[in-house]
Amino acid sequence: PIAVAASVSIGADNMALRLSSVAFAEILGSTTCIFTAVVVILMGLPFNKWLFFPIIAVAVGCTTSSVGELHASVPGMVLIAVANAFRALKASLQQKLMTGKMQERFDPCTLLMWFSVPATILACTTSLVFEGAAPIRQMSALDSRTFRGLCIAIGVSCVNAVVLNLSQLFVTKSLGAVGGQLVGQAKAVLTVLGGVALFGDRVTVIELLGFAEVLGGVYAYSAMEGKAREAFETNEKTELIVEKSRVTTEAA
Repeated sequence: PIAVAASVSIGADNMALRLSSVAFAEILGSTTCIFTAVVVILMGLPFNKWLFFPIIAVAVGCTTSSVGELHASVPGMVLIAVANAFRALKASLQQKLMTGKMQERFDPCTLLMWFSVPATILACTTSLVFEGAAPIRQMSALDSRTFRGLCIAIGVSCVNAVVLNLSQLFVTKSLGAVGGQLVGQAKAVLTVLGGVALFGDRVTVIELLGFAEVLGGVYAYSAMEGKAREAFETNEKTELIVEKSRVTTEAA
């Protein structure tokens, strides 16, 4: 299921970019954290509903800080919504496997290995169905220098994907599915700062306000989540002490 969710989300995202602008995709993509919170609740995983406030703040901040030409389309909107839903499902399933009853069997590295195999098979099968042998013929027609450069680019992309997916799994295990999505939304701030440092891009006041809202929302979520987790652990310890006392009293 995780491999299917990952493949569908990537495929839907790529198809949406052909029908809508990048800015429009970023705006709708910022609602992934809201989708994730809903899926986590539906799956019965622990979630403090008060955390919806910082989640909405992050989504609004990402929307405010998105720049570029807005080209919207109904099919593109549907595809982005599908991508968000399956991305939320993937993160929620990963959280359940790494924090639930099966957490001793699935650490981040093991889980990445197990869902990478079916995801690769599914991606190759989908490519054969929709594209046939066209990519293979195009690669075989390349000269040796171009082919070598393509292989290097694909290899670097694979290494990058492994690092990103493994990092995301460690974040999901520590912060949960929703927390991991929120941290991912903060990448927009780093992207813009990188553009300012490397290319001299200019940042508008509205973008700065959006970035401040994103960072504030992530901080508020982390603080509220930390207090909720401490309270939950305290309640568990109290219940354990009461249970031990009851057993000791009955034994006496």
